[in-house]
Amino acid sequence: MRIQIVKPSGFLKNYIKHYCFMESDFHETDVMERVIPTENVQLMFHYKNPFVVLHSNDSVIKQPRSIISGLSDCYYDVSTNGESGVVFISFHPTGACHFFNFPLSEIENQSVDMTDIFNAEIRQMEEMLIVKDTISEKVVVIENFLIRHYFPIPSHDSLFILKGVEIVRNCKGQTNVKYLSGCLYTTPKTLERKFSKYLGKTTKQLIKLIRFQETLHDISVNKSVNLTDYAYRNGYFDQSHFIHDFKSYTGYTPKEFHTKYPDFNISAESG
Repeated sequence: MRIQIVKPSGFLKNYIKHYCFMESDFHETDVMERVIPTENVQLMFHYKNPFVVLHSNDSVIKQPRSIISGLSDCYYDVSTNGESGVVFISFHPTGACHFFNFPLSEIENQSVDMTDIFNAEIRQMEEMLIVKDTISEKVVVIENFLIRHYFPIPSHDSLFILKGVEIVRNCKGQTNVKYLSGCLYTTPKTLERKFSKYLGKTTKQLIKLIRFQETLHDISVNKSVNLTDYAYRNGYFDQSHFIHDFKSYTGYTPKEFHTKYPDFNISAESG
């Protein structure tokens, strides 16, 4: 499996973290990976054989060629299926709302075929990605699509959600709706409405998701910490609460995760 990370150009870097290209040849053994929740919306374009998805309920589904994935509460497993070529477009948490003219809560816990949203335009884009030979040419196709669909949200809402996510991250997810609404001089109801619309999760859900990501970062960079201590370092009420949340997001207990991925590095995972 070959992986290449490409940074977006121009103003797109304000909204998009990176493009991640993954390719494998037909003679390579299929690779299965577990996908765990993140706090950002992603697009995926297959220009060779699409992946196969194995959900936690044991259902097996072949992915569409073009997918938008909303924020999720659960894990799933994906496997390559012969010769593969795919690009993941990873938005900043506050980025995707500037390109999709619908509440992102509508795709919560879903991976949606983008032809259901953009119809023939996506079919044309899929064909272009297949025939373009180089990654740089494929990036041009992707960025032209994104630029065509750039519809910035009102500036006051943009600043509102940017500040909200910044506060939650600065607290490492160890905060609550009351504190956050106070910091933003708004009501919990307004906060809930704007987070759901522009970020794709309720305020409480997003706080919980960011805390989980911060816990993964802690596990990644502080290898010598006792597993029990991760719970208290990251604001969980008790060990059982920590284990429950961790397993719901990853399918593993913290101990199982540490055993399976002893060299886990979140910076490498996120590019």
